[in-house]
Amino acid sequence: MAYTIDTIKSDLGTLTEEQFYTKYLVSSDNWYLDNILKLPKTDHQYILEEYKLIISEFLGISINSISMVGSGKIGYSLSPLKEKTFKPFNMDEEIRNISDLDIAIVSPNLFCRFWKLLKYSYKPKYKLLYESHIFREIYRGYINEKNLEAIEGCRKEWNELVKESKKKIMDEFYIKNEITYRLYNSWEDFQDYNIQNIKKLKRGLII
Repeated sequence: MAYTIDTIKSDLGTLTEEQFYTKYLVSSDNWYLDNILKLPKTDHQYILEEYKLIISEFLGISINSISMVGSGKIGYSLSPLKEKTFKPFNMDEEIRNISDLDIAIVSPNLFCRFWKLLKYSYKPKYKLLYESHIFREIYRGYINEKNLEAIEGCRKEWNELVKESKKKIMDEFYIKNEITYRLYNSWEDFQDYNIQNIKKLKRGLII
């Protein structure tokens, strides 16, 4: 199902945070499969299960621990950051950077593994990155892939873990967009992160 920006904004104003979260982030609707891969609805469930199976096998996690999020999921960004809010999924590099496909990985084991790696990889040259992003994100129960790639001591182990799963997904489903992962410690942290963002978006609409 393709949601219009007017529908999304209307729902932000009328639905509770939990209702909006369920409708847009928990539902099986997938904008990318509809509008970029242009697959019939009858194929959606199969594709969703297959890409999750690839990730689960390479990362050693449950197939139920994986979820597509972001503008690939609904067609528009739900980031509360002003420069990103409601930006449509983009495939034209002349407009701005090509959009990534964002995938949430909910795994306390992987979260703990890379949290420890971040802790032991700290160096003074990364002080600003840790203080401005990494500490806050870990406190909220998630780790951004871009921060793992930025830290020497984390980069190699992370890329060795995820590289082949991304390549296989892109090859098997003819995906041209880059794939990015974000680790969450639990589904509760995943829900809380998104609920907080939805609250910020609702305040922005009111303001």
